[in-house]
Amino acid sequence: MRSPRRWNRVALAALGAVVLVLVTACSGIPRTGPVQEGDAIGTADDIDVIFLAAGPTVGASQQEILNGFIQAAKSPQDDYAIARQYLEKSAADSWKPNAGTTVDMGTRPTTAVTDTTLQMSITPVADVDSNGSYLESPSSAPTTLQFGFTQVDGEWRINQLADGIVIEDLFFDQVFSPHSLYFYDPTFTYLVPDLRWFPTSTAVGTRVVKALLAGPSAWLGDGAVVTAFPDGTQTPAVVTTGGQARVELSSNVLQADTTDLQRMQYQLSESLKDLASASNVAISVDQNIVQIPANSVKQPDAAPRVNAQPLVQRDGSVGYLSGSGVTSIAGITDSVDALQPDAVSYSATAGTAAVRSTAGGVYAVRAGASSGVLLDPRDGLVDPAVDPFGYVWSVPADAPTALTAYARDGSAVQIPTSWDGATGITSLEISRDGTRALAFLTVGDLPKLVVAAVIRSPDGVPQRLGQPVELSTAAGTPVDATWVDQLSVASVTRLASGESRAVLQQIGGRSRPLGSPPDAVSMAGGNDADGLRVLSSDGSLLQQRGSAWQATVSGITRLGVQN
Repeated sequence: MRSPRRWNRVALAALGAVVLVLVTACSGIPRTGPVQEGDAIGTADDIDVIFLAAGPTVGASQQEILNGFIQAAKSPQDDYAIARQYLEKSAADSWKPNAGTTVDMGTRPTTAVTDTTLQMSITPVADVDSNGSYLESPSSAPTTLQFGFTQVDGEWRINQLADGIVIEDLFFDQVFSPHSLYFYDPTFTYLVPDLRWFPTSTAVGTRVVKALLAGPSAWLGDGAVVTAFPDGTQTPAVVTTGGQARVELSSNVLQADTTDLQRMQYQLSESLKDLASASNVAISVDQNIVQIPANSVKQPDAAPRVNAQPLVQRDGSVGYLSGSGVTSIAGITDSVDALQPDAVSYSATAGTAAVRSTAGGVYAVRAGASSGVLLDPRDGLVDPAVDPFGYVWSVPADAPTALTAYARDGSAVQIPTSWDGATGITSLEISRDGTRALAFLTVGDLPKLVVAAVIRSPDGVPQRLGQPVELSTAAGTPVDATWVDQLSVASVTRLASGESRAVLQQIGGRSRPLGSPPDAVSMAGGNDADGLRVLSSDGSLLQQRGSAWQATVSGITRLGVQN
């Protein structure tokens, strides 16, 4: 999917807060007309839930002032103007609410340290940094925040506090919205999403662009993704100008050639597409719109898709499930079937299938070839993966660092990894843009689901994996993990009782349980959560309906992965 929408919102009452529902109308945005100053871009949601907290009351105690301040921080409007009313002037002027956000459980016992200091204990769930990167807390151990107080005209005000805000997990999705920043893969074939979270306000467009110019999240660094913007590019603001979203940039962008300007504009358009007045994006320098010729070349793919039908093996043949039968893949199925596969991964983009044979070893089947080619003869290999550039990835289950990628000519590329503590690997998949690897590891006796950047050369040759980021998964023994779409993955584990548990995780975002698919042995993604399939041990193909997993067809021998 191109960019996640916030989950369904429920208007929730908060202590000392009023919920204001704003309805915004969408209208066409003209492509011509005079340049006029306008408002900063807000959100594009049809209904936004905005918390407008009350200011401090006369005679409020230190505890009441602290409670009011924490509640007022749910309202980012006008640069947290209401929350600043609870602060002494110098503190209000210096406080930086956008420096970071701590998402907590919402239970906040407070103790008095001195006559003018309160200490609040919070239980963290996640942290959001100044660039909007969301990271779940590795520990739920309580931490403390201190607030100093002084009297101003006889009323208590906060005069000492840390930068940033604290918000309950319950309210996070009502105050913050997800935004995908888009960067290019090194070949400029794909746009790669980097999910960020920002408070819903009229300044959100500016924050999106500032974060885009600051570069990708650290784990996507080292060349895994690239940007068209030259180093040092800055923006003072994003505004609407005559119905057009105008992004003011520093003058160094004028040194770029036409291709790079087109790429900049496309990055901006995709990154701002969920915001109001952003259906047409222009770049300006010194208040003058930069004329960028229309792009005549193929645009990079921001949402690569696969066949909507699952890839399966049934009655000894591999292909797309169609009713009660299987539709063959021209130039692929016959060669795959001849190998008697027990695992298949197929990339229609690359015209390549990666096959593990029941006779042993991993093979590549290229479209139109008369037979498969043995690439990896090692024992104990996990299900192989294939990427959109045609590389076949293979690794032994008991040697997770012995990862190898095989080129079209059969040459092997040893891929260094950064998961040296892993004792085993259950599954490996490459994202559909080829920039990220999803691995389900075992560390000791514990499951560890990670995503790591695939570092490639400019011509697409994989070189190594970046530092892994740990994702959420259920407890138990790893069964399988798969890409659901560009920004989401799913995993399934098995408890000691035999029960299976599935979890959906946004990369850089929130996780949610997917229930208990019975007797799960493998899973494979489609184009969204509805396209996720699980194969049961009895050959039933399961799909989630509501909160339950239901069998849609039986007699399936293998469930393949599409890339």
